[in-house]
Amino acid sequence: MATGATRAIRLQLAPLLSGAQARARDHHTIDGLGVPGLVLMEHAGRAVADVVCAELAGRAGSVLVVCGAGNNGGDGHVCARHLLARGVDVVVLSSVDPARLAGDAATAATLFSRAAAHLGHPGIAVADLPARIAGQTPVVIVDALFGTGLSRPLDDDSVATVVAIDTLRDRGAVVVAVDIPSGLPCDGQAPAGPAVRADVTVTFGGRKIAHHAEPGRERCGRVVDVDLGFIPPPDEALGVWRLTGLDLPAVDVTAHKGRFGHTGVIAGRAGLGGAAVLSATAALRAGAGLVTLIGDVDVPRPVELMAKTADGEAALQLDALVVGPGLSARGDDVDATIRERVQRLRAAAVDDERMLWTVADAGALGVLGRGDADVWTPHPGEAARVLGSSVGDVQRDRLAAARALVDRLGGVVVLKGHAPIVATASRAIVVDGDAPALAVAGSGDVLAGLIAAGLGGAFGPGTVDAVVCASVWLHQQAGAGEARGLLATELAARLRGAIAGARRG
Repeated sequence: MATGATRAIRLQLAPLLSGAQARARDHHTIDGLGVPGLVLMEHAGRAVADVVCAELAGRAGSVLVVCGAGNNGGDGHVCARHLLARGVDVVVLSSVDPARLAGDAATAATLFSRAAAHLGHPGIAVADLPARIAGQTPVVIVDALFGTGLSRPLDDDSVATVVAIDTLRDRGAVVVAVDIPSGLPCDGQAPAGPAVRADVTVTFGGRKIAHHAEPGRERCGRVVDVDLGFIPPPDEALGVWRLTGLDLPAVDVTAHKGRFGHTGVIAGRAGLGGAAVLSATAALRAGAGLVTLIGDVDVPRPVELMAKTADGEAALQLDALVVGPGLSARGDDVDATIRERVQRLRAAAVDDERMLWTVADAGALGVLGRGDADVWTPHPGEAARVLGSSVGDVQRDRLAAARALVDRLGGVVVLKGHAPIVATASRAIVVDGDAPALAVAGSGDVLAGLIAAGLGGAFGPGTVDAVVCASVWLHQQAGAGEARGLLATELAARLRGAIAGARRG
């Protein structure tokens, strides 16, 4: 795999902001540059009103706007005023007496109240929000309770309010959240209790981690990102990104098979060769020039797939290696020689002044240690075993788990899941999911072979993390648009089309 300053594989990345980074952009724009906060709030509230009206199109009924005490609630009051001006039937509820509001939120509430009085509207209702919400039959609910600044579990009243909003959603109301669904942590963690389930989330100044990372993304629905003109502070250090697209270089039609790398796949014990064959087949489908299956395998394999016994592996001139498919990491089934074999192969490559890029998957995660592989691809259960935690702990904060795995294992880590995370020591990249067909046995074996083929040169030159991100993206694309029931062998066959779709020129 070629490396260096020139990177032919091009990742299309967009930043995902933490709550602190979002607030820093807000403060820098207002306090540092002098843009009035009320101007930003006015634009934000109007943008939410635009989305609400789009949801209302062709439907008769009212809109319920539920406002909190902070600027998120201020955005809600601005939204409600614009809806009033457009003739929409609006009910506005507030979790706090408007007289107790401060700053721009207080101004927004006052402006709404003046407009409501002018139009003969009853104004803002305050007492007993859960009961008042339960008595409504809105077509759309605007959730403007809490924004990105929420850093504590919801109190009992807020929990009851969230539950009441969700109850109306279950009855058919569309929920539009302002910036982030109330109760959902902004930085990607699971909520400590109930959180609003939005159908649409309107956010400002950049998408947040929770909008795309598990488990929050399922609660955000469709995300609408409105540019209000926030200016990042000069010391902003972004560490989390979203992969939005991929460009692979055009294939050199004059190249020979050696230019696309020789990938090896170490098979597990006899009787467990199916996983290794899947991984090796995926490497072939991804465009590896040569692929060799190493070990005794008693299942059918493609005739294009070469085979070698473990005794002959030292003679192979490999560019990439997959270890783990079909290898058990538990009890007496552990192949105690695997780590020694991998270390020997990598050392021999160094002696030959070449690299042997190694991908550790499945059982290898319980056998290999730091420095034995370049890429690690655990699912949440395997991640939990490596970290000595539980699957629940991993899933409650997947970004933290991915970073902990990098600290423990080194290299590049792919934490698999509905929205996979590719993590290095310097950044984490979230890849959108939406491919439920990938939730099938063998899908991870296909990914491991795909990554190894890319590291060997099948995609063209690129840094290790670029190749891994490209592989995860292509894996998702190969499974996209398919209903449940896609076989892993069929997934491998679809890789060719996914790669062709990402080629430039």
